[in-house]
Amino acid sequence: MIAMRWAVLAVATVLTLAAFGATGTDLQPSALRVAVTAIVGLLAPLFWPGIGATAARTTLRIVGWSLAAACLAAIALRFAGNHGQPFARILPACAMLMLILLVIHALAAIVEQHWRSKSGNAESSHEMAGRTAALVLALLGAVPLWLGPAAELLARRQAWIIDAVIGVSPLTHLAVASGNDLLRNPWFYQHSNLAALRFSYPSLTTLIATYVAIALILVLAPLAARGPGRPTASTIATTHPATEHVK
Repeated sequence: MIAMRWAVLAVATVLTLAAFGATGTDLQPSALRVAVTAIVGLLAPLFWPGIGATAARTTLRIVGWSLAAACLAAIALRFAGNHGQPFARILPACAMLMLILLVIHALAAIVEQHWRSKSGNAESSHEMAGRTAALVLALLGAVPLWLGPAAELLARRQAWIIDAVIGVSPLTHLAVASGNDLLRNPWFYQHSNLAALRFSYPSLTTLIATYVAIALILVLAPLAARGPGRPTASTIATTHPATEHVK
């Protein structure tokens, strides 16, 4: 099932890259790395395979699907453009993508588990969790655009707000790992008011440390709480339905 989802994700990625013109040679190599990783990152939660029967299997799915999506981005970058990109440039960008997806898929698993325990509908909970994760990722990625005007006003008193708004965006994180000056790209320079202001990007070391810490908490905490072999609450409810007491 996961292999089929990966194949569909690969087809969707190629089609989306072609639709946005990211398969051409006009983009700079660093901008192409941002485009490919961002597109794969947005599409991956939509094909999220769902939680497993136990906490351990859910953890394996989170890690496995995030790694599979990052590998897909690496393959796309290797063959993109005229000569492809060197592995030394691909590795940091795809590693950052995997860290982002670890966090977003862990959140999708938590949301799916919660909704499934409430509704009892595994299919709808699975689909809604993936869509919600993709929507959250898209909104966070666009924070410098839709929150830019407010940040500029607030920065008159608190200058750090601009760096915070830019630094919270996963798209910024992909750009930092790709070696791309995101807000200096022509499109962002025209559509984001923050591009004309003084700002600084977060360091790659800080981003990696932050994502690793968040991923460990979200991925390993549920596993430690339930134990690796214990079924999830939804599995227990499905396997052992409550029986009515006959008076």
